[in-house]
Amino acid sequence: MITHPKTRSFALLFVFILGFSPFFAPHARALSIGVHIPEKYSVVDAGERVYFELEIKYPENRTRKDLRLHYELLEDGKIIAQAKVLKAVENQTSFVDYLVVPDFAKKGIHEIRIAVQDYEGLEEAVSASFQVRSTSSELRIYFLILLGVLMFFGTVISWEVYRIVKKK
Repeated sequence: MITHPKTRSFALLFVFILGFSPFFAPHARALSIGVHIPEKYSVVDAGERVYFELEIKYPENRTRKDLRLHYELLEDGKIIAQAKVLKAVENQTSFVDYLVVPDFAKKGIHEIRIAVQDYEGLEEAVSASFQVRSTSSELRIYFLILLGVLMFFGTVISWEVYRIVKKK
């Protein structure tokens, strides 16, 4: 037992500081995000929408806060489409959003990168990939080739019909 008054007050102060220190310690802010592209949209054509599911967990947040979402569509590391969205979040949210794949997107693997920021400097980013099957310019070329072939056969058939009718 502590009997000296100075030692006793020092011990009480020490216990008081130790007891309340967790309340005064800075809270670690955590932000966790995840992105998933549904199976149906893992392969899309250029010019179509690619949908993705975004899950945000902000466990230390006790009030409703605005988060800035920045979507980027990357082709070979270069941004070909982007969008910015503002969402109000409390502890967690999950939603589906989309980006339009530009008509000029090349065939192959593309990446969606999503960055989430709050107004206090906290930032987190994730990405997911999907396949672009064909571009609309390729479809136009196929259409023009098909149209040319049909016109050629139409001309040949018309010429043969004309020759048969002329002989009679």
